[in-house]
Order: sequence, then structure tokens, then C-alpha cells
Amino acid sequence: MGTRHIVCFGNELHGDDGFGNHIHAQLSRLRWPKDVEVFYAGIAGLNALRFLEDCSQAILVDALANFGNVGEICVLRPEDLTDRPEQLTGHGLGIPYLLEALKVIREPLPDILIVGVEIAAIKPFSPSLSEKTEQAVAETVQLIRGLLSE
Repeated sequence: MGTRHIVCFGNELHGDDGFGNHIHAQLSRLRWPKDVEVFYAGIAGLNALRFLEDCSQAILVDALANFGNVGEICVLRPEDLTDRPEQLTGHGLGIPYLLEALKVIREPLPDILIVGVEIAAIKPFSPSLSEKTEQAVAETVQLIRGLLSE
């Protein structure tokens, strides 16, 4: 079956873009089955491809823009990003580019889900999340736990 990876993206020093870091901190405190690994990719860009090696399933966690209302949690599939690469924040060319690169170097692809929250704003040199993004952290952690127990 392979392992299942949770890969969290973001920059914890840029306001709501640090959402993935907050999720990673919470997920790292939990007990997981032996086949689940949790990674913090930060702003790794294509260097994050290493977190997608040798896994059968991957959940990518990131901040989102223009997918819903601020604080709204979304679960997306890679094809949902095909025509909307600008909808994920920062990180160079972002998750859509990472997924395109993955198609070139790996077969078969793992089953991939993107879990994110619609953010209020990226604020450079601000290490805290906005109120609605912060409120979405606990619910997102529970959602990820549920996705992995299915």
C-alpha cells in the first residue's frame, strides 16, 4: 500500500501564509499510524518533490485565495487547480507547478488531495494568523484526520 504523507506549505513569517505551519505544528503532536508521515515543506517549491516519494496518498496543506470566503476550508483534487494556478499563494510557482513536475518524474502518481483555507491576507513579517484563519486550524486538523481514516 505504501505510506501516506501530509505535506504542509507556507511561510510562518507572512501572516495567513503561515497556515500550513500551524497545521503542521498541530499534526506533529498527534499519534499517527506507522504508515502516516507529516512534513513541513515551508516554501520549498520543487524541493518539496522529495516529500512525495514512496507514498500512495498525499495530502497537501496550503493557504488558498479566491476559492471561497475567508476562513472557509476547501478540499480539492489536482484537477481543480488546472485552470487556476494563481489561486494558491506564494511559494514560487506553487502547488500546481509542483504537481506538473511530479507527473514527469513519478508513475504511478499518489492519490493527492489539497486541503486549504481561504485566507484574509499575506502580511510580510507578521507571524500571526488572522482571526478567521486561526479559527480554521482545529477544524482543518480534524478534517485531515478524518480523510486519513476513510
